Amino acid sequence: MKAKLSGDAFADTLVQRISGAVLISIAFGLTVFDAADISLAPGQCSLLMLAAMAIIAFAILKTPRGVTSLIGILFLGTLIFVAARPLLALVLQDETVYTLCWGTTVDASAGSVYRLLAFWTIGVSSLFGGYFLVFSHNRRGMEGWSNRNRICCKQAFIAALLIVVLLLPIMAKSRLDAFASGGYEALYSNQAQYSFSALRLVDFLEPLLFALAVLIDDKRYTRLMAATIIGYILTGALAGRRMEAGTWLLVAVWYLSAIQRKRIRLVWLVGGLAATALLFQSMEMLRGGDGTDNPILVQFFLNQGITFLLPALSWQLPAPPIHSIIGSILPMGAFYSLSGMGTAETASVGAYVCSQSSPALFAAGYGLGSSVYLEALYACGQIMALYAAACGMLGFLLRKWEERASSSRIALFFLCVSLPSLVSIQRGSLSTVTSQLLYLSAFMAIMYVFNLITRICEFSSVAMEGLHGAN
Repeated sequence: MKAKLSGDAFADTLVQRISGAVLISIAFGLTVFDAADISLAPGQCSLLMLAAMAIIAFAILKTPRGVTSLIGILFLGTLIFVAARPLLALVLQDETVYTLCWGTTVDASAGSVYRLLAFWTIGVSSLFGGYFLVFSHNRRGMEGWSNRNRICCKQAFIAALLIVVLLLPIMAKSRLDAFASGGYEALYSNQAQYSFSALRLVDFLEPLLFALAVLIDDKRYTRLMAATIIGYILTGALAGRRMEAGTWLLVAVWYLSAIQRKRIRLVWLVGGLAATALLFQSMEMLRGGDGTDNPILVQFFLNQGITFLLPALSWQLPAPPIHSIIGSILPMGAFYSLSGMGTAETASVGAYVCSQSSPALFAAGYGLGSSVYLEALYACGQIMALYAAACGMLGFLLRKWEERASSSRIALFFLCVSLPSLVSIQRGSLSTVTSQLLYLSAFMAIMYVFNLITRICEFSSVAMEGLHGAN
């Protein structure tokens, strides 16, 4: 099996490291301003954010595989979920893009806009700065792989595949029945509550099938994996879950570039993403979720850019409970449900903000999602210096994880199972990553024990046959 993710061994890393240092300096400067209670004009801070984005884009273009690399895909997500509204404000000269009404209203006052811009500029600059500051190339090839481990992965793949094939039709029927009874509101109504439904297994096992197919590196397994993911996306489309399709589209781009080593031209990538954005927004309009006069593409970026305004919504509320912050970092939903600790409204930071801002919409199953940046802020006690350090550490760990995945199959496995969560982490929760790591580790441990028992039984059978033959 050829080494994955190794890239060009002799590529220059100076550009990335200088870019990382500049980004860290931008974050540090804004942190000092915050400590000294100094504010910039919103227009100046917008230009500073734009400069940080330009530096990140330049460093990515100098990175092997460029925009189709993992960090490149994370940057695409940052442009869509974080930078879309500030960029539209600069281009359209319209400050109303900073307005949000979700039960509670976020206005476009100069103070709130600067605080938002500073928050995101510090977080994004720190995360990407931490990534590029330690950028280096792993020149080692992929480690060897025993036939025993390969067989164990195949057994795990088949077991997961059988479960997914069994549950996908049940999931599709459940969603069709819900839609027939009450439309999209019925589909969304149960999303606010934690559920122990076996159908949740599909959400965890699809990334597992992807990771195992990458490790096994066999066309038959790859085709089976692709077929189940397409079925999963189509089933999600029945509930209007566009995010799943968008996430797996980005994962496919990374897979073709990093694993299959295919060259994806930038013009084709941008064109494909634009077409997907138009399709997604058209779906939103067809189901009656949008009635504005904005162009379809502009409205798509406005809708997805709501994540940018989420911190301003949270700042109008009391700080979330400690267990909400912990639930955003670790998958505590099942524990909270069994122990009766808190409610669905306080299970995580994202749920807390949405439920407190608009109880009616949250009860109906609607929400604004979360963001790893907002969770990091509250985990750091809303101290900006600690928040910047935490985001920088996340970037640092991501780069080291990616480097290790180029030579270690275990690291590559965990990177692949986490990838669907990582590519949308700007508007997702860190708990989605940790839940994949914990639950799928348990699944693989069970399969390893099963494989071990099978081998012991086979060894005992062969030994008995040899004994009878000797007699």
